[in-house]
Amino acid sequence: MELISFAPLREKNCRTTRVPKFVVLMTRLIVCFCCLLFVAPLRGTSQAPAINFKHIRNEDGLSNSTIECIYQDGRGFIWFGTRDGLNRYDGYKIKVFKTNDSIATSISDNFITCLFQDKSQQLWIGTANGLNSFDPVTNAFTRYKYSGKSGSISYNYISGIVEESNNRLLVSTLGGGLNIFDKNTKSFTSLRQNGTAKGPASDKIYCLYKDSRGNTWVGSDAGVQIFDAENAFFKTPLEVSNISNAVTAIKEDKGGNLIIGTAGNGLYLFNQQFNTLKQFSHSVTDNASISSNLVRAIWVTASGKIWTGTVNGGLDLFDPVSGRFFNYKYEPGDPQSLSQRTVSALFEDNQENLWVGTHRGGVNIYMPKTEKFSLYRQERSDNSLSYNDVKSFCEDREGNIWIGTDGGGLNLFDRNKKTFTHFKYDPLNARSLASNEVLGITEDSKGKLWVGTWGGGLCLLDRASRTFTRLTHNAADNGSISSNFIQAIFEDSQQRLWIATYYGGLNLYDQNTRKFSAVKTSASGKTKISGNNTVSINEDKSGNIWIGTDDGGLNCLQRSTGEFIHYFNNEEKKPDLRVIFVDSHNRLWVGQKGLYLFDEKQNAFQLFTKKAGLSDEFIKGMEEDNNGIFWITTSNGLTKFDPSTLAFKKYNTADGLQGMEFEANAFLKTKDGQIFFGGVNGFNSFYPKNISTNGFVPPVYITDLQISNDPHPSAKQKEDISYTHKVVLSYRQSTFAFSFAALNYVASENNKFAYKLDGWDKDWIEAGNDRKASYTNVSPGTYTFRVRASNNDGIWNETGQEITLVITPPFWATWWFKTIVALIVGGVAYSFYQNKRKLERQKLEEEKKEEVHQMQLQFFTNISHEFRTPLSLIMGPAEKLIQDKTASQHHQYYNIIYRNAYRLMNLINELMDFRKAESGILKLHVMPGNMELFLQEIAEEFGGAANEKNIHFTVSTSGIPNESWFDRQILEKILINLIGNSFKYTASGGTITVQAVASMEGYKPPFENHLNIASDYKPLQTIYLRVADNGIGISKESIVHLFERYYKVSDTHMGYGIGLAFVKSITALHKGSIRVYSERNKGTEIIVALPCSREDFSDEERWMSNQTPNSTFAGAYDVDDQAEELPVEEEPQPENTNAPLILIVDDNDELRNFLRDSIGKKYRIAEAANGKDGLALAKADHPDLIISDIMMPVMNGVDLCRQVKEDVEISDIPFLMLTAKESLQSKIEGTDSGADHYFTKPISINLLEKTIDNIFKQKEKLKEKYRRDYYSEVKDIVQSSKDKDFLQELITVIETHISSPEMDINYICTQIGMSRTSLYHKIKSITGQSIGEFIRSIRLKKAAQLLTEEDISITEAMYSVGIQTQSYFTKAFKNEFGKTPSQFLKELKR
Repeated sequence: MELISFAPLREKNCRTTRVPKFVVLMTRLIVCFCCLLFVAPLRGTSQAPAINFKHIRNEDGLSNSTIECIYQDGRGFIWFGTRDGLNRYDGYKIKVFKTNDSIATSISDNFITCLFQDKSQQLWIGTANGLNSFDPVTNAFTRYKYSGKSGSISYNYISGIVEESNNRLLVSTLGGGLNIFDKNTKSFTSLRQNGTAKGPASDKIYCLYKDSRGNTWVGSDAGVQIFDAENAFFKTPLEVSNISNAVTAIKEDKGGNLIIGTAGNGLYLFNQQFNTLKQFSHSVTDNASISSNLVRAIWVTASGKIWTGTVNGGLDLFDPVSGRFFNYKYEPGDPQSLSQRTVSALFEDNQENLWVGTHRGGVNIYMPKTEKFSLYRQERSDNSLSYNDVKSFCEDREGNIWIGTDGGGLNLFDRNKKTFTHFKYDPLNARSLASNEVLGITEDSKGKLWVGTWGGGLCLLDRASRTFTRLTHNAADNGSISSNFIQAIFEDSQQRLWIATYYGGLNLYDQNTRKFSAVKTSASGKTKISGNNTVSINEDKSGNIWIGTDDGGLNCLQRSTGEFIHYFNNEEKKPDLRVIFVDSHNRLWVGQKGLYLFDEKQNAFQLFTKKAGLSDEFIKGMEEDNNGIFWITTSNGLTKFDPSTLAFKKYNTADGLQGMEFEANAFLKTKDGQIFFGGVNGFNSFYPKNISTNGFVPPVYITDLQISNDPHPSAKQKEDISYTHKVVLSYRQSTFAFSFAALNYVASENNKFAYKLDGWDKDWIEAGNDRKASYTNVSPGTYTFRVRASNNDGIWNETGQEITLVITPPFWATWWFKTIVALIVGGVAYSFYQNKRKLERQKLEEEKKEEVHQMQLQFFTNISHEFRTPLSLIMGPAEKLIQDKTASQHHQYYNIIYRNAYRLMNLINELMDFRKAESGILKLHVMPGNMELFLQEIAEEFGGAANEKNIHFTVSTSGIPNESWFDRQILEKILINLIGNSFKYTASGGTITVQAVASMEGYKPPFENHLNIASDYKPLQTIYLRVADNGIGISKESIVHLFERYYKVSDTHMGYGIGLAFVKSITALHKGSIRVYSERNKGTEIIVALPCSREDFSDEERWMSNQTPNSTFAGAYDVDDQAEELPVEEEPQPENTNAPLILIVDDNDELRNFLRDSIGKKYRIAEAANGKDGLALAKADHPDLIISDIMMPVMNGVDLCRQVKEDVEISDIPFLMLTAKESLQSKIEGTDSGADHYFTKPISINLLEKTIDNIFKQKEKLKEKYRRDYYSEVKDIVQSSKDKDFLQELITVIETHISSPEMDINYICTQIGMSRTSLYHKIKSITGQSIGEFIRSIRLKKAAQLLTEEDISITEAMYSVGIQTQSYFTKAFKNEFGKTPSQFLKELKR
C-alpha cells in the first residue's frame, strides 16, 4: 500500500463563516487533532505522491467511455453506469445491459445516473428515464417510471438513492423533487418545492447522502438541506445557508465533517460539531488549491483519504488540515496517468482500490496494493534516472548507490533524499566520463571507485573534483589495458583488481605501477584462458577466480595450482556466462540458460532444478536475502526461489516490475539488505521483508456456459449461470465450456484457477490464469464441475463454486430401447432358424421323392436360386448404406487462397500456384531450417500492418527443435494466408498470436466451433503452428464450409474464397493436418500440424541443395548479444573490390534479393532488414549510396533518412527512397527527410540503374573538378548544409594551423570530434582523397594562392603552409598541379 503524505498546516483560498473567536480557536484545535488521527500518515512532503492508473476503455468491452457512477455489489462485482448502458465487470470481462423496447424486463434507459444496493442486497439503478431494480438471478429489471397516476414516481430523471428505515428508499430526481418509495407497497410519495420552509428548496436535486448521525443531506441547485424522513420536512442549517450554488456531491470524512462539492464554488468543509463552514476554491496562482470549482464527485476512503473529481481539473487528493490539494491529471505520453481531465465518478472497493470514472476517458483504477517494488525510471524531471537501460550497480562506503546505464552515463542515487546525480561523457572535457555506456562499477578496498565503460576504457573517479581519470588501450603501450570495452571490474581477497573486457580478454591492474597485464596463460604457461570476450568475474571461498565468457565457456584460475580449468566449453555454441554467484553457504552458482550449481566432488556443474522455469529461462542476475531466499531475475521476470524447498513465486509487471526483461549482472544487495535489479525500463528496489502478501480471499463465480452447437446458450437460460446449481444437457451438447472469474481486482491478471469435472477428470487441472474450462464429447451421465481460484499472491479460495451437470443419453442408449431391440433381434433369429429348419425338411422330403419328380425339384431349386441371388444383391447394399452414415457426406472441398496486404498484387501468381497444387504439378522439396528464424521473417512482413491497425502481434516458439525439415515456400504460403486472414478480420486494438510448439499436450480449445482436416500420414515428429486472433470469428454453420473453394462466410468478408482452399491443398502436400476452432465475434484459432523430421520424407521429397535459406539480418553490431553466425546464400558481388558500396534497406527479402541480383554484379552490396540495422551499417561501413524502403519495422525509411542526413559523419551519402505510396503528401514527407531521389513501386530497374550510374558519375566529376581546379573550393562539391558546415569547420581547423608542421591527422580528429575512421570515410566519400591527401591538397592550394596573390618567395610560401622540406614541396606541388613551383611562377608572370 502506498504511503501518501501531506505538507504542514496552512490555509489558503478559503472563506470561513463568522463565529465567536473562542469557538474558532477550540474548533481549530479539535479539528486538527481529529484530522491528525487519520491523516497523520499523509504528512511530510509537499509533492503529490506518484501513483499509476490502470485503464478500462471501450476496447476492453466498456459500452461507453463516459462514466456517471461506479458501485460494487455484495457479491464483489463492479458496476459502471455509463451514458450508453449498464456494465458489470468481473476483473476480466464486461457484461453490458441495455434497454430493448421489445423486452419489458430490460433496463428502462441506457443513460445510467446512479447505483445503490440496499440492505436486502437489492440493486437499484437510476437512469435518465426511470428507476430500476435488478434481479441478478434472472438478469431482469423492474421499471418504475412516471405515469401521471397516484403512487408513481414524480419524475423520470433519477439523481440519487439512499435507504431509510421501515423498508423505504429515498429517490431524488433532477426536476421532480424527492420521492419516498415504499418497497412493500411499491408506491411513491413525492415531495415537491411548494414555497414553504419545510419543502425542498428546489425540485432539481443532484445528490443524496446519509451521514453517520443518520441525517439525510439533500444537495440541489439551491444549496444543501437536511431531510427529516420521519416527519417528511426539510430544514436548512444556518451555517450552510450561504451555499447558493448547485450542490453536486456530499460525503463525510473520518472526523464527522461534511465535504460538500458544488458546481461553481469549489468545495466546502462543514464541521457539524462546531458548526463551522470553510470554503476551498480554485486559484490560478496557487497550485495547491483545488483544480477546478466544478466538483463532480467526492470519495472518502477507508483510510481517510479524501478524493475529489472535478470538471477539466482532473483528480484531487485533499488534505483538510493544510487545505492543500494534490492534483492528478492526464499527462500526454504517460500511459499510466489519468486518462481524461474530467472526473465524473469515484468509488473505493473492498480491497481499497480507487475506481475513477471519467468523461470520455473510461475507467481508471488506482491499486495501492499492486506495486510491491519501488520503480525508478527516466522522467521529465532532472531528478530522475538518466537513462532507462540499467547495466550495473555499486554501493559505496557511505551507502550511496552508483548506477551504470547503457546510454545515460553514471548515476549517483541518494536513497535517503531520493535524488539522482548524473555523470556523463563530455567530448570537450577529457576529465569527464569516457563513455555514456557504463557496464561495470566497483569500489575497491581503498575506497576508489572504478567505472568500466563500453568503448571508453576504465575510469577512476576523483570524488573531490568529481572528475575521472581515463585508462584506455594504447597499442604502443604494452602496459595499457587490452581493450576499451569493459564488462566487469572485480577486486579479490588479495586486493588484486581484475578487469573483464570484451575483445581483449582478462586484465590484472597493478595499482602500484599503474600498469595492466593481459592474463592469457597461467604463470607456468601450461594452461591458458579460454575466450577473448570476458563478461563476468567472481571469487569462491577457496580463493579461486572464476571468469565467465560468451565465446569460451567458464574459466577457473585455481589459487592452489595457478592453472586454468575450463567448464561449459564442449558445447557446440558457447553459452553466455554472465552470472557467477556465491551464496551464504559458499556454494557456487552459474546462471546462463538455466541455473547451475557446482558439485565440488565431481568437479562439474549440474542443472539445479526444472521448476520455476529455472531450466530454460536465461538467468540475468541473482541475490540472496537475509533469510537464504534467492531472488533471481531472468528474461521472463523476477523469481523468488527457496533452494532448500524448491518453493517459488514469480513476479511480473503487474507487481510493479520495470519490465519482464532484466539486464545481465545488473543486481545488488546493500549492506542493510535492500535489493536492486536493473532492466531495460529502469530499475526496481525492495526490502524482501517488506514484500507483503494480499490476504484477500477472492469470491469465485462461474460466469458463462458455452455449448458447441448453441452459440448463445446463456441467453436461453432462465437463471444467471452464477446462480445456477444444475444444468441439464442432451447428448448432442456434450462439447461445452465453462468460464469463471475470481473477483480480486488487485493485479487480476495474476489470479490463478484450478478446475475439475468430477466423474470425468481424475485430478484437478491447474489452469494458470486461463479462465475457461473446455470439454469435448463428454459421455452421458451426472457430473459436478468445480472451480477454485487464488488471488495475485496465491491465496486460494478452496471452496470455490460448483455446479451439477447432467448429460442425457440418446434414445438408443436407454434401457427400454435396448429391450425392444433385443426382442426384435430375438424374433428375427427365431424366424430365421425356423425357416432354415423348414428348408432342410423340404430338402429331405424332395430327396425321397421319386425320380419322376427330380426334374420338377430341379426346376424349383433353380428358380429359388435365381430369386435369392438378386434379392441378396438388393438387401446387402441396402443394409450397408443404412449402416454407413458418412456415405452421404462426401463433399468436394474447394478453398481460396489470399495473401496479406503486401501481396494483393500477386493474386494471379497465387491462382497459378493453386492450379499447380490442384493439378499435382506442385512438388514437395523439404530441407533443414531454423523454424524460429523463419517465423521471425514471416512476422516482419506484418509489423507495419500491426502498427497501422494497433494490433498486438506476437510470435513465439516453445520446445521446437533447432533444426526442422520443411518446404520453406509451402510453409510461407500457409502462414502468410493464415496470418493475413487474421489481420483482415481482427479489429483495431485486437490481438494476433503466432506460435510454434512441439507438443499440444494439455491444450484446450478456446472456442466451441471446430473443424478437423486430418491426414492419413503418421509423422515421427510433429511441429504445431498456431495462428490465433480475437477477430470476428466464424459461426458453426460456416466453419464446415471453411475450406471449400469459392466459399465466403458472408458478403462482409473480403477475398474470393481461394486462400484457405490453397492452404488445405498444400498442407496435405506437406503431409499435414489442420484444426480450426472459432466462435463468432470472439476469435479464431487455426493449428497446422506438420511432420518435421528428416525420416518423415522420402529421398525425392528431400531437397539436398548446397544453398541454405536466407536468414534475417540480426544486429551484427550488438556485441552484447552476439549469436553464432549462420551461413547465408552467396550474394553476387562485382569482381572489382573497389566498386562503390550500396546499402539496401528493406524488410522484404524478395525485393532485397531482386535488387541485389539486378545491380550486384556492378556494385558491392550490403543489406539490412530495417532502419535501425541499416543505420548501424551506414555508420560502420560508410556506403556510397543508400537505397531504402519507407514502410519497415523497428525504424521506417523516413526516420532512417532523417537520422542519416542529420549525422555529420554520414550525411554526405546519397539516399534513394522506395515506396508503394504515390500520394503527393508521401513524396513531400520523403523529400523533407532529406532523400535525394524518390521512386514509387513497381520500380523500373532500368531507370534505377541509370539513376545510380548518374549519381556516381556526377560525384566523380565533382571530385575531379576539385582535384583539377587550383582554386575550386571543396565546399562547392557538396549540396547539404550539414556537409557544408562540416567542411567549413574542417578547413578552418586546417587553415588555422596550416603553418604548423605538427598538425597531423590525430590532432585534426581531436579538434573536429570525430574518429580517424569516420573522418577518413567522410573525406573519401566527398573528395575521393584520403584525409592525408586532403590536408596536403589544402596546404598546396594555399601555397599556390600565396604565390599568386602575394610577392613572396617559394621558400616563404613553403614554410607558410607548414612544409619543411624543399624537395618534398617540389614533388608534392608537381603531383598536385602538374608543374613545379618555379614553372607555376613563370606562367603567372607571363
